[in-house]
Amino acid sequence: MNLTRLVYYSQRNPSEHMDVTALVETCKRTNARTNLTGFLHYNGDHFIQVVEGGRLEVSGLLLRIMRDPRHSNIIIMSFGDVRERMFPDHPMGLHQGMTAQTRKAFLRYFSTAQINPETVNVDNLLDALQDLSLEATPTKLTISV
Repeated sequence: MNLTRLVYYSQRNPSEHMDVTALVETCKRTNARTNLTGFLHYNGDHFIQVVEGGRLEVSGLLLRIMRDPRHSNIIIMSFGDVRERMFPDHPMGLHQGMTAQTRKAFLRYFSTAQINPETVNVDNLLDALQDLSLEATPTKLTISV
């Protein structure tokens, strides 16, 4: 089975109710059943998510995300086969907010702390998200075991 990674950006649809805790709990259950891993950064206005797993499972998740009314303006930044997982221990890692720590991580890799999904280098984005996953405090990072 090929290992596939999806990286996407979307804006939160403000007309839809958003319960991040419920979203993460649903993702944990679904990802555990389908052997998906990944990491989600949500700042209240947009999502940046990395999903890794089998090609069929990642494709199915992408279709569900595209139909989910909580997302708008979805931009697929990267979708392809990879040699190994970047977030193997995160059935659903979550980082919320735009703190000084987040800005610092983004400024290590980008000229500004604002991510432009149309121009950002995806490899740099993955590095920044890995940093956030390692540096986040337990209150900002949710990890399913």
